[in-house]
Amino acid sequence: AGALIAFCYIGVANIEEFNVMTSFALLGMIIIGGLGTVLGSFLGAGFFVMLPIAINHGLGTFMEVVPADILSNIEAIVFGGLIVLFLIVEPYGMARLWHTIKDKLRLWPFPY
Repeated sequence: AGALIAFCYIGVANIEEFNVMTSFALLGMIIIGGLGTVLGSFLGAGFFVMLPIAINHGLGTFMEVVPADILSNIEAIVFGGLIVLFLIVEPYGMARLWHTIKDKLRLWPFPY
């Protein structure tokens, strides 16, 4: 994962680019997506990319009410809360949820 970040986004691998927050973000992607599955890695990365966009669009209407520094901290609070929620409720992550939904929809019209 670190090599892909250095190659795709940064272009060069400096020690300053890989801080603790980057490590927590990568770990959060793995936890939310699902440990030990390739599908979970993709789902977790997609979730971590799309959630800030959804938060900014959802809370963008309250930009006059909520200051910008608090709005940036809300993103970290939501990420932390979701990591704890996934560890408690669904420890196998979004990959397990995907397989459960897929199995239920496969038997949907005739549940026998």
